Order: sequence, then structure tokens, then C-alpha cells
Amino acid sequence: MRLGIAIVALLTACRPAAAVNANLTCDVTADPALIRAEGLSERLGEIILVCSAISGDTVSGNLALFVSAPVTNRLTGETVDVVMTAETATGVTPIGGSPLLIGNNSLFFSGFTFQLPANGRTTIRISNIRVANPGATADRQILVTISTTGPGAVGLRNNPVTAGITRRGLLASASTARIVCLGSPVPEQLSFSNLIAQGTRSASFRITEGFPTAFERMGAGATNGVRVLVKYAGFPGNARLFVPNVVVGSPAVDPTSAGEFGAVPSGGSHQASSTGSLLLSLVRNADPAGSGGAPLFVPGAPGSGAVSFEGVSEIRLQGGAGFVVYEVVDGNANAFETAQLATFIGLPPLVGGDAPVATASLSFAPVSSVPNGLAGAPILRFQETAPEQDCRLLNDCRAPYFPRLFVDSPDLRYRLAAGTRDLFGRHIRVLNDGGGVLNWRTVISYRNGSGWLSAFPAAGVNNASVTLRALAENLAPGEYEAVFTIDGGPIAGSQSFAVALTVTAAQPPPGPAPQPAPLKPVAWQVGNAANGTVLALVPGSMATLKGTRLSGRVVAVRFNGVAARVVFSIDGQINLIVPPELGLLSSAQMVIEVDGVVSDPQTVPVALSAPAIFPAGVLNQDGFANTAVNPELVGNLLQVFATGLPLSRFGLISAKIHDRLIERPVYAGSAPGHDGVQQVNFPIPDDLPAMTTEVIVCGAPVSTPLEKTCSPPVLVTLRR
Repeated sequence: MRLGIAIVALLTACRPAAAVNANLTCDVTADPALIRAEGLSERLGEIILVCSAISGDTVSGNLALFVSAPVTNRLTGETVDVVMTAETATGVTPIGGSPLLIGNNSLFFSGFTFQLPANGRTTIRISNIRVANPGATADRQILVTISTTGPGAVGLRNNPVTAGITRRGLLASASTARIVCLGSPVPEQLSFSNLIAQGTRSASFRITEGFPTAFERMGAGATNGVRVLVKYAGFPGNARLFVPNVVVGSPAVDPTSAGEFGAVPSGGSHQASSTGSLLLSLVRNADPAGSGGAPLFVPGAPGSGAVSFEGVSEIRLQGGAGFVVYEVVDGNANAFETAQLATFIGLPPLVGGDAPVATASLSFAPVSSVPNGLAGAPILRFQETAPEQDCRLLNDCRAPYFPRLFVDSPDLRYRLAAGTRDLFGRHIRVLNDGGGVLNWRTVISYRNGSGWLSAFPAAGVNNASVTLRALAENLAPGEYEAVFTIDGGPIAGSQSFAVALTVTAAQPPPGPAPQPAPLKPVAWQVGNAANGTVLALVPGSMATLKGTRLSGRVVAVRFNGVAARVVFSIDGQINLIVPPELGLLSSAQMVIEVDGVVSDPQTVPVALSAPAIFPAGVLNQDGFANTAVNPELVGNLLQVFATGLPLSRFGLISAKIHDRLIERPVYAGSAPGHDGVQQVNFPIPDDLPAMTTEVIVCGAPVSTPLEKTCSPPVLVTLRR
């Protein structure tokens, strides 16, 4: 979504009483910068005033900037290192000194004075403003609006301007979502090549910058360049981890890789040049947040020759956890760059039991929680934000070097006598239908009962056969249900299967075993079709049932004996129109019937009003969805689609946007052509500013219109 972070600059131009202040006319421009959405000390683009006057006179005054995002320049006393310069009669000169930080987001240049050049023209530049982006939200615009007050005549044109736009700076893919800790040898002589030759297992992150300048080297006024923090957890006590001392990325001819993501295994080599290629160095003595220490390697000057890298370092683990920090020490600011961060895992062979499953995660670093100016805080610094997938940017999400999960499962319905167990189990085939290494694990979620399933092995690498056994030793007779999942991570995917266990009495009566009764349909969740957390049903509106055995040739749902109209049915879900005949009841008995099999009666709450707005259910006047990149003009019409609002004969419908009540919408009633859906149309109050805010719809009884029940809020974006 787009959110304006407005900077309002107040310029007071004045001069001594004995003189006449120059009459300046200024065009406001900016050099907008892409800044990292994850950042807490991001530098905005220059704010530029191109001014002219009648003659080369003297200008003096004060200048204040009000920033709606926290200012995070390093503090020296009460001043910060923001710079303002002007073209004067003696050349480009700093004016105003160092500004005061007079609030969390307010800067003040006091008492600047300079003489205009003879041609009466000058350019004023304000640079090196650093801001935080709380929430790490991408696609926020940083807008600059400049105004003037005081006796001087300063005319401004082209307000406002854009000073910066936030973008996600770090994208990544993992060669494996989890690290199954199986045996892996370690060579006697540690080096990158020896680890590859020995066959030591590895797991890699591929990191990619979200825009060409996101991987920034340390510059003037900074304590460090962009760093990457990798955290490890869940390793057994005898595990050893090794990482390269230096990582070479694109566009190098020989990048660092452990052989994953379709690359050739190599420690990498780097040629220092004027354009450069991405180079990351291990940071020694950094703290767990990624601060402190210094890069192990710094590249030479352009033309100093190629350097190859074989060195590795061992990561210290405590309680199965550890970390490593890399810093960007070279790069190309004109290209999207990417690199592979490999971790080699040494482990003795596993003897008996399930293999432990470890994890690794990464983020920009140093990680900080300081979203404002502070004397000792590092620059650069970042929020700990998990990166988005980079395969969409690199267009290789379906590449053959990524693993792809395939699971072949038999029918998982069991029937056992109480006190017994399934001796042979059901065998589930797990295959890697892609490339790379598929690390997978099993997950069992019980609908009722617990501990009555056993999966072996519980985790594994690539192809295997999982045996799933049912255990009825500690279960009373009855019906039990669970969901069994094989999870291969976000790229390889996961697959889930329903499991049912019928437990019969330990001593069945003599004679032929009775046929099991058909399993009844079951609804686990009943609620509003637009938002399942809204649980009350409203006559005439659309509801959703979620459960099992909800599809068949003939599907019916009745409330107090009155049939609802079923509009959609699959095994796990039914969508229906709540019968208007329920009127003003507060509850009803619901019964589901599928092919003659009837569920147990279920009491569900009924209300006159319990609204929710559909996802993407707010449309602009032109019928397109309101989004951060498609805001609506204030004064125009919004169209809100919801369900759960009252029938017209029972209730009143209203809306609220930001802090404005809309008691009489232009239209409020059934959405034409969409049974069970209500539509509320109203104009946006034309005095609201451009912003992202919330909208809700409400229903109230005709007799007590102040007793409103309102929907959960959804976001809308407005423009002027």
C-alpha cells in the first residue's frame, strides 16, 4: 500500500530592518531516492529550491522541517548532521550550521544569512536527512511540502515533491526450509574446496537486493555498510557449522557457491574494478544483533588483480544456536546483485531415533529497535524483518534446481478394536520431483483425541517411505479424526491428508461384524462468508461452513427446519444463504444432510446484524479495486461489498470512513445480481486529506438506531 510520509518545511526569509529582503521565487524539486523498507537510518534524496530574485541582494532567515517519519541522524548534543547549502556570491556555501533536532521529527536551521550572486539566482539544497520506516512497509512515498512565512517575499512553485520511496531491500530463497541433521563428514584440512570434495552437506541462502543500491557499502558518516545476519537454531550438541570467510556474488565470473541453485561449486574469485561486483566479508567479533566488529577482508583498489577465496570459519554453537554476520564491502550500484551464503554442516552418523530438524533465518543487520536519533546507534541499522522470496524477481520459482514435493498416499481410514494397534501401517511415498535437496518433515494435527498416530520416519531428505500407524491402545470406542501433513517448505510445498480412525469395543458381540455407519457430516466452523471470525449468522446474508464430508449428490442445510439455499459445496466447505425466515431470532438449530446422512444438530448464533467486508471488497467509483497503487479521489464515490448487514425491514445500514460517520449512504441494500451480498455506496468527504485509513459498515435495529454492530475495519487509500 502507499502511504505519504510528509515533510513540511517552514522557511522564514527576513533581513535587518534597514534593508529590503530579496524577493525570491523558488521552484521546489527533489532528487527522489529508493530507500530500504526495512531500514531505520535511511537517507532521503536531496530537497532542492531553485530560486531567483530581481538583483544580487542578501537573504537571511530560519528554516524548519517537520518530518512525519522519525529523524534518525546521529545526534551531537541537540544537533544532527543534516546539511543545507546555497549558491552565494562567493560560491556554494553551507548555511545555517547544523540543525537542531527539536522533536522526534522536527529539524530547525536558525539564522542563516547569505548574499545572492549578481544574477539574482541561487539553488538551496538540503541533504543527508535520515529517517526510519516503522513497520517495514514497502511502497511508502516520502513527500516534501515547503511553505514560507514572515515579512520576506518567497514564492514557491511545484509543491509538493517526492523525496523518497520505500522498497523491500532484501529478498532471499533458501535451498532448504529446514535442515535435517543427518550424518555429514568433515575434512581434516578445512577449506572451501576440501568441504566440497569431502561431500560435507550444505544449506544455502541466496540473497538478492530488491533495488540496485540496496546492498550498500559503508559510506561517509556511517559506522558500517549493509550487513546480513544469519541465525541458526535446533542443532544437536555434536554439530559443527562452517561458513566462507568471503562471499563473491554477481556479476563476478566466478561467484561463491556450494553447488546449489544450479551454480558450479566454487569458493569464488573477485576482481577489483571501478564498477565492482558484489562482495561480502565475514565480520569478526560482531554481537548477536550484528553490530560491532570489522570485516575480515577489504578489497584492493581497482586494477589490483583477482583474488580467490578458500578460507572458512567455524560458527560457535551454544545450546544448538549460533549466528554469523557478513558485511557488503564491494558492489555495483547500477545492477541487481545476488549472492549465495553457504553453511556446511558436519555431524557424526545418526544412530537410532529421529533426526533432529534445525533451522536458519536471515535479515538485514545490524538489527535495532531504535527508530529515532541517538548518539550511539549504528548507521546503517535495520528492523529484523524476514525477507520475501527472490525467485519472483529472478524468474526462477519453477526452476529445476529447486526441490518439488510429491506424495503418493493410500486411503488413511483405520478401524481398530480398543486396546489394539495397527501392526503393518499404511505406507506413504515421499519423492523429490525437482532438483536440489528436499528436506521434509511430518506434522500431525488431531481433531479429537491425541497421540493415536505414529509416523516413521518423522523427517527426512529427498525420497523415502513413511509408515503411518494407528494406535488404539488408550482410546475409548468412538470416531477419531486427524490431518497428516508432509511439509517440504515454502518452495517445495506441502500436502495434507485426512485421517479417520474408528475404534470399536474390545469385545464385539458374536456374529458377523456390523458394517460401520456412514460418517456424519461435521461443521467445525460456522461464520460470515466474508470473514470467518464473525460468527453470528444474519438472515438473508451469506455464511460459510467448514468441516468434513460436506459434499455429495444432494446437500441440504436447515435452520429450525427451514432449508437454506446452498450456493457452493466441496468436501471441506459449504457456502449458503441464511434463510430470511429466521427473522429476529437469536439462535437456531442447524442440521446438515449429505446424501441422506444427517449431522448432529448444532446450535448457531443468529443476529440482526453481524457484518464483514469481503477481501478486495472496496471499489473506487470506476469499479476497480481500491489499493495502495489505485487510491480514490476524495469527493468521489466508494463502493463497499459486505455480507451480514440487516434486512431492510429489520434494520438500518450506515458506514464510517476515518472519523466520519455516513448515516445516509447513497445506496445501502442487496448487491444486484449477488444473492446474500450487500452493497453500500457513499461519497468520500471532500475535506479528508490524502492518506491510508479505515472504513467500516454497520447495522442497527430500526427501533434503536444507536445500537450499531459494525464490521472489522479494512484499509482504503485516498488521494487529493
